[in-house]
Amino acid sequence: MKKALILSVVIVIVFVFACQQTVKKNKQGIVVLSPEIAEIICALNAEEEITGITAECNYPPSLKAKKVVGSFSKINPESILALNPEYVFCSSLEQEGIASDLRNLGFQVEVIYPESISEMLAAIERIGILLDRNEEAMKLVNQFSQELEAIKRNSQGKPHPKVYLEIYRNPLMSVSDASLIGELIETAGGDNIFPALERDYARVNPEAVIAANPDIMICYSQDTLENIINRKGWQNIPAIKNRRIYFERDINPDLIQRATPRCVEGMKILANIFAAWQKEQ
Repeated sequence: MKKALILSVVIVIVFVFACQQTVKKNKQGIVVLSPEIAEIICALNAEEEITGITAECNYPPSLKAKKVVGSFSKINPESILALNPEYVFCSSLEQEGIASDLRNLGFQVEVIYPESISEMLAAIERIGILLDRNEEAMKLVNQFSQELEAIKRNSQGKPHPKVYLEIYRNPLMSVSDASLIGELIETAGGDNIFPALERDYARVNPEAVIAANPDIMICYSQDTLENIINRKGWQNIPAIKNRRIYFERDINPDLIQRATPRCVEGMKILANIFAAWQKEQ
């Protein structure tokens, strides 16, 4: 029994050592485990350097041609070993364990998890340095910043609609101002009805939504219009009464849920939604 155990331990040690030796040689390309980071890298014109992705990395569509090394929460280490990348980019939280495991195998792992506009811009600069795309990074940051300022100027001096964004139905969940979505709503000229919650994305009480009396509802909870307008006690909420309810088909969730340069497009769509409400005031 002891011999078998010792043999197993030796095999594991040899495997890890062999993996570490493998990744030290002939490194090339990068593997990206986070869809946000994949978008940023492509925006820096560095898509050709990507050799592997997770299934969730779906933008730009050309990424479909890349090798899939697993999903966001479960990767295949052997696939990454076969690619032997110079860098592995991953997110935080759910991918912290993955990052630790890959570091133990000898990979250069870069954890990037932007949770706000400013952190996203900092991430662009950091990735630009790592991939020797400094010029492209500064150009992208400057372009985004200019568009951001234009959006802010456009919202000045105008009435701000109260906005309720629903990310889950059962239990009911929404977003706080501290979340990326909350920041984008506020920047585009809206007034998020839940400025502070227990977490950035947290449970909310239906009565709290009714009391907040939102003018606009953005529904990402997969509920239907019929179900929403028939919710008990919601009929007099302005957003419900005036049918100012928007779904994924109206604004792609990726445009406001991912901290990428495309979130400026999301803010523009939000601004247009708010402008339609403002015309009726």
